[in-house]
Amino acid sequence: MNSATSTKAQIAQVNTFRASHFFILASLMAATGAVVVSRQSTPEHLILISLTIGSAGLAAAGFYRVLSPLVGSASRTAAEPISERARHVLEREKLLALRSIKDLEFDRAMGKLSQADFDEMAGRLRARALGLMKQLEQDGSGYRSIIERELSARLASQTFERQQAEQPQNAAVQTSGQCVCGTMNDTDAVFCKRCGTKLS
Repeated sequence: MNSATSTKAQIAQVNTFRASHFFILASLMAATGAVVVSRQSTPEHLILISLTIGSAGLAAAGFYRVLSPLVGSASRTAAEPISERARHVLEREKLLALRSIKDLEFDRAMGKLSQADFDEMAGRLRARALGLMKQLEQDGSGYRSIIERELSARLASQTFERQQAEQPQNAAVQTSGQCVCGTMNDTDAVFCKRCGTKLS
């Protein structure tokens, strides 16, 4: 990514308010309030109260993080591209699921597995493989949009730089009378004497 795109991504990450920020702010405010209310306590008690409230806020943040995937929408996590390590793990799980399906088919053909058992186990493996494929495809589309945006920006900048570089060259061609084919013509010539191209 270029510097402008990475800077915009960093600003977007900084400006995003997350649930962990809320729990940190709530813990700090609660600890401050407890210290102000129990003003006559010893410093050891104030530190202990602050640590207790901070640990309670940390436990609440962990509890929220555990429950949020269960009640939240899956579209939010699916829209974000996954990391290379997670992609490698998903690819390996997909290959293992497809290999297990082939092993089950071989066992059924050899008579080691009944049709009912094969249908049950193969159905679960196929559902798992399809889920992994959909997850990888959605992640690929997220990366594809980012790559297309970056590519269009780079092509536009290269086209602009090429136009800027060609302008002085065209001016030199106009003053010297040199054609695009490389033939030197008279300064008052209208057409090239070799290829017949009109000189601007």
